[in-house]
Amino acid sequence: MIIAATHTEAAPSRFARMTADGHRVWRSVYFGPAPSPDSSASLAAPSGRIYVDPAPGERREPQAFLVEQEAGAVVHPHFHFVDQFQVVVAGGGSLGRHAVAPISVHFAAACTGYGPIQPGAQGLSYFTFRASADDTGAQYLPAAGHRMRPLPKRNVIVEPITLNGAQSLAARVDCVTERVLEKGDGLAVYVLRLAPGKVMVAPDAAHGDGVSMLVAAGQILRDGISYSAWSCLYVSREERSISLKAGSSGAEVLVMRYPLPKAAGT
Repeated sequence: MIIAATHTEAAPSRFARMTADGHRVWRSVYFGPAPSPDSSASLAAPSGRIYVDPAPGERREPQAFLVEQEAGAVVHPHFHFVDQFQVVVAGGGSLGRHAVAPISVHFAAACTGYGPIQPGAQGLSYFTFRASADDTGAQYLPAAGHRMRPLPKRNVIVEPITLNGAQSLAARVDCVTERVLEKGDGLAVYVLRLAPGKVMVAPDAAHGDGVSMLVAAGQILRDGISYSAWSCLYVSREERSISLKAGSSGAEVLVMRYPLPKAAGT
């Protein structure tokens, strides 16, 4: 399974909800089911959905969506029922006790609480990526604590990743893979820096439970389609790996690999 979507394709899905104290949080879905019902007008409202594990052999759709919190819009501590990555792409703020800014990457294992997510004066924008969909919404703590499953907890935040400016990217002559994080169970984060017109093979998705990718700068070309900054891709374990070709301005692509299912959260 290979799925890709551009920022332009996701834009029509953008809509706002309100926090409990009256600030707006926007969401745009790139692919996969919506992470919670659109009908809910408030982030504090429970979705009423009960998470059910995939059946043996079932592969659920991956998810990719963009969240934009305006200044003052705090998302309170919560958890989800699946592993996920979050990538800060604009603004700034904090996640729990950690300051975050572009490009910060956070991994949270299933049933691991995190937060609050607090935007700074310029707001905070970040992507959420999941290899297996969860449409039950945020499980806010402590109220939803009884729903949390007794799984090993895992929160990982990597050091902010620096992107090259447009001129430096366009002038690049080589391609490199930078290892940001790499664990024995498959969990990994890489940055691919591609020179204009060059091709790179992405890290093998089969070493973990698939990979999600974010075009962080420049553009890549695939099947006649141009994927510019803030485009998202997913590659399943079965596909193993794909080739990425940079456009005329070069490209920088963030690659995030999920831990193997039997080791997730360890």
